[in-house]
Amino acid sequence: MLGPLLGGNDGPAVERINPLGSAPVVLVCEHASNRLPERLGTLGLMRDVLEDHIAWDIGAASVTEHLANLIDAQAVLQRFSRLAYNCNREAGADDAIAQQYSGRLIPGNQALDADAVRARHDALYVPFHEAVEAGLNTIGRRRPQALLISVQTFDPESYGPKPCDMGVYAGPDARLADALITAIDHDRSYKACKNWPFEPLTAVTHTLLKHGARKNVISAMIAINNRLVWDAARQERVARYLAAVVRSIIEGGMTARPDDPPRQVLASELL
Repeated sequence: MLGPLLGGNDGPAVERINPLGSAPVVLVCEHASNRLPERLGTLGLMRDVLEDHIAWDIGAASVTEHLANLIDAQAVLQRFSRLAYNCNREAGADDAIAQQYSGRLIPGNQALDADAVRARHDALYVPFHEAVEAGLNTIGRRRPQALLISVQTFDPESYGPKPCDMGVYAGPDARLADALITAIDHDRSYKACKNWPFEPLTAVTHTLLKHGARKNVISAMIAINNRLVWDAARQERVARYLAAVVRSIIEGGMTARPDDPPRQVLASELL
């Protein structure tokens, strides 16, 4: 592929919401959109296929935007489909540009040369993670500790019958994930599960690991059953619930105690 991936009709790779937010939180949504860059067409897929979970995390963008507004937090949303480039995968990973998804072949992602892969990486992955870093830097100038929360959704039909509404995953420091699970379990409005439904963990927590390695950042991912956020009313309901949860964690002092020791993720938690 010669020249830049994104053209004039595509717009930027990243959307930043509330960049001046006062909360010590950066929300990220790696799979916010099913849009594809104009140069990629539909990647050889029928357009109705791109409405399904294969192309994006249904409901995640709306929940993220509502949550950002409710707690006055920054949010970073990827504006293009994970089928173009999955920004929650390590650069160079085999599934950063998926050749198939849940058994369905992605014709436009077959046999890409190094230039085509690099063009997608540079156009989509790099600006997304630069925006996340910029948001964390903004908090770092005024707060001793920042929270990084990735918002995703999952399709329950793709996984086993485990009755979970929300999966919670930790970054390098597990304190935020622990606090989220404790708060959700205590309230009992929803059922939370640790490290479910995605695997392997080292792949699906790439954003958490990449940015959570900073000593002043505690990161976690929340994966929501997409049946709970299927329409606007449900998306707002879940966002309001999560806003109350995150506020309680902030008010509990997690972002005000930078000298508290991290809680390292145990090897047994990665199984």
